[in-house]
Amino acid sequence: MQYFIRVVEAGSFAAAARQLEVSPPAVTHLVAALEGEFGVRLLRRSTRKLSLTPEGEQFYPACAAALSELRLAETRLAGTQGKTSGKLVIGTQKAFGSMIAPFLARFPNLDVDLRFVGNPKDPTASLVDVQVFLGWIKDVNLVARKCLQTRYVTCASPAYWRTRGMPRKPEELQEHDCLSLRSGWGVVLDVWKYRCGTDLQEVALKPRLVSDDIDWMIEAAIRGAGVVRLIDLKMRPYIEQGLLTPALTDWDALEAPEIHVLYASGARRSARVSAFVAYVMEVCAEFEEWRERRGTRVSSAESMPFWFQSGWIGSLTRARTIGREGRTDRAQVYRKSTGRGL
Repeated sequence: MQYFIRVVEAGSFAAAARQLEVSPPAVTHLVAALEGEFGVRLLRRSTRKLSLTPEGEQFYPACAAALSELRLAETRLAGTQGKTSGKLVIGTQKAFGSMIAPFLARFPNLDVDLRFVGNPKDPTASLVDVQVFLGWIKDVNLVARKCLQTRYVTCASPAYWRTRGMPRKPEELQEHDCLSLRSGWGVVLDVWKYRCGTDLQEVALKPRLVSDDIDWMIEAAIRGAGVVRLIDLKMRPYIEQGLLTPALTDWDALEAPEIHVLYASGARRSARVSAFVAYVMEVCAEFEEWRERRGTRVSSAESMPFWFQSGWIGSLTRARTIGREGRTDRAQVYRKSTGRGL
């Protein structure tokens, strides 16, 4: 079941094998054995694409839920045993720093060296044992375990909405003061995309504030400076406390990133790394339950945006401008912006 889920998430048998640290034939054999046990095909295989059959679509969520429960039980057992000790070096982005204190409480014999690592390719990434990464996995020579598909929420303070009015459609955001994030890979996210059914809207903003610090942006939004669009995992406590109120809840805010834990091949055999990976999976599973209690539609997996694929640096509205000049090829857009090849 674990191998089947990993193949679905990774998109291929070879990618799943790399993440599981086994050979591709081992993954193929076990998935085939699972299909043989049920007497149905779970996956459609071709040289170009891997997809779920109708039976696979039915089995996948039940399979994922069952394994999630097993991981929770594994983590609780590890926590009660209290045998995990020593020092663990964790790399993370600022959005996840708050999850460390509960981890320390669970493992009193474990010491943590917490370091800011914005990107798996940063020089500092090689100095950590395990990393929590918000983004898409691309050309990373590490085991990558997907924990959660995030969902963007568009929020402002109740006072701001009372003064300026809450938008009913994404295009109305152009009339508001918006606060845009500069991502860890240097992209100013000032084009916000939304979908509702077949209606797709792409809003180019002129942000009043651009920052690479999520906490600064949230503080500004709480104080009424404008509208933010950030991941729901980070925004949860502010929504629950009534400090920020979501808008455009009928629309899916697109290009929300994934959350992965990354570690070197073989590191999972370390009790410290294994305990942290299981803990992050538990946090994400509990967050999924919170979504369900609120009746929030869980986002499906997002495809990798072009600006991430191409290594774009700078404002996304500038990318749109260059594209309108006739250079619709994304590689050309990137080269013109940065003067570098891909």
